[in-house]
Amino acid sequence: MKQSCELVKDLLPLYHDGVCSEQSKQLVEEHLAECPSCKNELQKMNNKIYDNQLSKERENVVARHTEKVRKASLTAGIAVSAVMAVPILVCLIVNLATGHALDWFFIVLTSLMVLASVTVVPMVIEERKLLWTIGSFTASLILLLLTCNLYSGGTWFFITVIPTLFGLSVLFLPFVLYQLPLTGFASDNKGLIYMVVNTVLLYATVIVGIIYSGNFAEYWRVAMLSTTVNILLPWALLGIIRYVRANGFIRAGLSAIVGGVFLSTISSVINLIQGSTVGSPFTNANLLTWSQVTIDANIFLITLFTGLITGGALLSYGLLRKK
Repeated sequence: MKQSCELVKDLLPLYHDGVCSEQSKQLVEEHLAECPSCKNELQKMNNKIYDNQLSKERENVVARHTEKVRKASLTAGIAVSAVMAVPILVCLIVNLATGHALDWFFIVLTSLMVLASVTVVPMVIEERKLLWTIGSFTASLILLLLTCNLYSGGTWFFITVIPTLFGLSVLFLPFVLYQLPLTGFASDNKGLIYMVVNTVLLYATVIVGIIYSGNFAEYWRVAMLSTTVNILLPWALLGIIRYVRANGFIRAGLSAIVGGVFLSTISSVINLIQGSTVGSPFTNANLLTWSQVTIDANIFLITLFTGLITGGALLSYGLLRKK
């Protein structure tokens, strides 16, 4: 029976497809009549065919639905664009009829471009919708600010655009990096890229703010040193979390310790940079007395102890797990 089963299982695909000889067909059918195992194998083949047919039908249904949604979105995008064209034409006609330059026309045009970037673009773009939406929104917003600056005769373009780019980068750059087809070093270090870009934009924001303040010499040293000191914490946390080769408890412990030390001393460091003569941030600490004299020092002391105790506990547990 065993040898016969092996022979029949070799013939089952041909029998299932109806391409075996009559002699082989008769042999298989006689065997199936008395062998539940081989009969079950034939049933599995039939079920597999049905599964493949159902899978193909499902793929066809999904493809038709996707195409239907795509056409509906494209139609809606065209309709919204047509509606947006109405105020543009009205503004153009009014500007020309009143003899004015096309100042308000371009302002309205760029304003509607901003609106279109978050309404029309997601409708008409099929792949990487979020990436195209963020990119078109950023570009149209910058163009709107430039247009308003030019037609108002202002000099505030850079003081407005650079902080705006910084804010947008903080919020949306992670999504952009996620959707960009990055490879190699860039793909493995998205967090590092995020920090580098935002650090550059932060310093650019500080510099342009100093320039527009009109007191470059007075604020340069204080502003740059204060920014550098404050940016140390996120950079330290990135280095610990991303690049320290240890388990999560050790990294969490180091982060808690660094955070506690930083948050409890940063105020005194900033005062020192600004030229104030201050002592230790814990000089007036007295946890039994909470007054205007002791409250700041008490908070700094609690912050330091919390970071050290929590970090020490996590670090110790992480070292034990490592062993």
